[in-house]
Amino acid sequence: MATSLDGKLGPADADHFVPIGSRHDMENLMLLRNEADGILFGASTFRAWPKIHWGQNRSCIAHHFLMSNSLNLDFQAELFADSSVPVTIFSKSPNPGTTGQFANHVTVVTTPDGKDQLAFIHDYIAGCGVTSLLIEGGGSILNQFTESRLLQELFLTLTPRIIGEKDAPALFGGKVLSKPPRILVLDNRLVGDESYLHLQFYY
Repeated sequence: MATSLDGKLGPADADHFVPIGSRHDMENLMLLRNEADGILFGASTFRAWPKIHWGQNRSCIAHHFLMSNSLNLDFQAELFADSSVPVTIFSKSPNPGTTGQFANHVTVVTTPDGKDQLAFIHDYIAGCGVTSLLIEGGGSILNQFTESRLLQELFLTLTPRIIGEKDAPALFGGKVLSKPPRILVLDNRLVGDESYLHLQFYY
């Protein structure tokens, strides 16, 4: 995740991907994608970037996992067009009228509501053979995985800018963590004017 000094992930109400980090930050993200065999993100991230989350090596194909409560998604988007990229959509209440329109490489999975949802998703992803899951956002999903004590590491790019918008998306969704984890700094690098932090979480 790249964040501004005031803990924001990007401008408010953006309807497309607006990077706040440098080109090096994006290259770093693409390297991390190559190391993951699963990538998870939410509906807001999908709407901002409705494409495949490729790494630098396109022969490394990660299973894409999308969390969407309403299934209000553009199923003509690039993400769903390549049959070589498996996509699983987790939804609390999928629309039975649309599931028959999905291609064979796209699966819709109904999840339980409440506190059992993340445990269900975690177990399902593990059952797909995924051993390294990269969570690409947004902040609300990061918050949920931290609250459920499932987030193990965080790669955080701190950019020297201030968004200054109250409603801009925030790290951890701008929500309170009931039991904040302890954090160990595994690495801290300064590249240009950005700080790259590799953090390990302990619960």
